[in-house]
Amino acid sequence: MAKIKRDLYFIGFGNMAQAIYQRMDQSVYENIFLVEKSSQRIKEIKKMDSIGSGEFCLSHHTKIIKKLSKNKVTDFDIILIAVKPTQIKSVCIQIKGLTKSPFVISIAAGVNTSKITKYLDYSTDRIARTMPNLCAKKGMAITGIFYNGRNNSIKKTTHGSMISKIFTSIGQVLWVEQESDLNSITAISGSGPAYIYYIMNAMIDAAVEIGLKRSDAQRLVVQTIIGAGETGKDIDNLGSEIIKVSSKGGTTEKAISIFKQKKLDTIIKQAVKAAYKRSKELSK
Repeated sequence: MAKIKRDLYFIGFGNMAQAIYQRMDQSVYENIFLVEKSSQRIKEIKKMDSIGSGEFCLSHHTKIIKKLSKNKVTDFDIILIAVKPTQIKSVCIQIKGLTKSPFVISIAAGVNTSKITKYLDYSTDRIARTMPNLCAKKGMAITGIFYNGRNNSIKKTTHGSMISKIFTSIGQVLWVEQESDLNSITAISGSGPAYIYYIMNAMIDAAVEIGLKRSDAQRLVVQTIIGAGETGKDIDNLGSEIIKVSSKGGTTEKAISIFKQKKLDTIIKQAVKAAYKRSKELSK
């Protein structure tokens, strides 16, 4: 049986789409199209490609276009929507105008599949919604995936395998059975890198205030976060581990006591819940 020839279309080519493009297996597609209506952004993409720094390079079968060709897209093709949530409706109208019905994957936050289905006038089994994060740049993202509310067996289907192949290229994937779980994922891992950067920045500032050079402070903080993350994967009870490293009368215990006094855990929970609430509001 001859291998099906698929084309992949990126609608919008911002940071996340670029990260996916750079790390994915491009050889499985006949052609890859970057659909970008902004002339300025097209110039930027071509400039990055011309520099040839190794960080970004367009493959020979990648083309930049300004709009979808009505009669060129087939049922076997994939469209990855990577635009701002406010642009989803206009993009879906373009897709709806196509002769065929390609498979659609959205990485836009807060726009649920019922809205996308309504805009496209599609069957929901041809739409997937995902929530990656900016760690994709280093191939260390974790992407929440919802596809038609099915159970884990969906991962073994053609479409499930196809979706996994795209997003495992930028890190790990987490399949969810309920689309509402993506609101929780948005609040934790989607927005999460910004929370960690905020904490890192505060630690770096504190290190500078107690005498370290900023470059040394950043190096110390970054490696500490990386190391804690790696070792944390194997720790079942983080609370117990905190107690173990907080020697009686020691430096760690003193710092933790300030966290408890200021109710840092409560602040973090409140922040995450506020992000979750906002994600739910955007999904309505």
